[in-house]
Amino acid sequence: MSVYQRKSDMLWIAAWYESGKKKTRAFRDEQTARAFEYERLSRLNKPSALLTLGEVTAAFFRSRGKIHFKTNDAIVWLLPGREDGQGKHTEAPGEFLRDKYEEMLNRQDLERMREGFRVRGVSNATINKFQAYIQSILSWGADQELIARNPWRDFKKLSIQRKMIRTSIDDVRKVYLSAAPWLQWAIKTMYALTIRPGSMELFGLDWSSFDWRHGFVSVKQGKTGRIKTVYPPQEYLIEARIRFDDDTAKGINFVCHRNGLKVHSYRTAWLWALKRAKVEPFPMYNIRHVAVSEALASGADLAAVAAQAGHSSVATTSHFYAHVVSGAQKKAAALMPGIDAISPGTV
Repeated sequence: MSVYQRKSDMLWIAAWYESGKKKTRAFRDEQTARAFEYERLSRLNKPSALLTLGEVTAAFFRSRGKIHFKTNDAIVWLLPGREDGQGKHTEAPGEFLRDKYEEMLNRQDLERMREGFRVRGVSNATINKFQAYIQSILSWGADQELIARNPWRDFKKLSIQRKMIRTSIDDVRKVYLSAAPWLQWAIKTMYALTIRPGSMELFGLDWSSFDWRHGFVSVKQGKTGRIKTVYPPQEYLIEARIRFDDDTAKGINFVCHRNGLKVHSYRTAWLWALKRAKVEPFPMYNIRHVAVSEALASGADLAAVAAQAGHSSVATTSHFYAHVVSGAQKKAAALMPGIDAISPGTV
């Protein structure tokens, strides 16, 4: 088997012989082609030609390149467990899965992993997150034909009792007025772009993401890695343009920064703003929730709000904001022309 780059289209080709016939597969980059070559050879060297979940996971990391550090840390902990400074091993809830052949994974394995999380007091939401990690890896392996199928594909996630977020626009306004200037601009940006706080979205956003001509911003979402296009309010764009000109002159690339430096932690400044505002404490993430809720409550189109928020589908928006959507529907009904518009003269 060999790997080479085809000159006609610059794709990377993995070639091998099977039953006397030459077969090839094309890849966009050399790294993925090499990973395919390695896994294929590994399977040939095994009598069973099966891969363990650990081997599929290793191939996933090699081929996917850089993924969010939190996702990376979570998966690395889930399967191998951890060693402390004294060499003592702490078993992880999914460690028993690592050396199991992927085709042997079944519902009992999923339930055993779930129980391992439950005895640690972990919430259903977190358990679902780790289940999703494994399902994604297995799905990738099936797509790459490293494994025959995704054995966990049809297993549903646990039900979650979601808390009602009661943060209001008035709460956000009070915190804004109590915040430091750099945090005020971060709050404005988060609200205008309906983005998440943290180093990936809010504090990782740079000025190259702004399309001034067409009035939109391209944001890479920290949760999914997908790019969403947001059309912020005009007053935000006007202030952003002024800040852009000033930051560009100073050589500053980040949209939200603290004296020109990237913000790595906002927690202390946020807690101080909450304390000064004298409101019931709430996480900075709730600003995104308030932005979506206010748009829906104002009668904005559900599909448009879903696109602004970066939700994968309108169903996601309507599910998480059902209490707001119903109010928006009533408002839309009230704004409709009376029934006599289609049946004049009738009672």
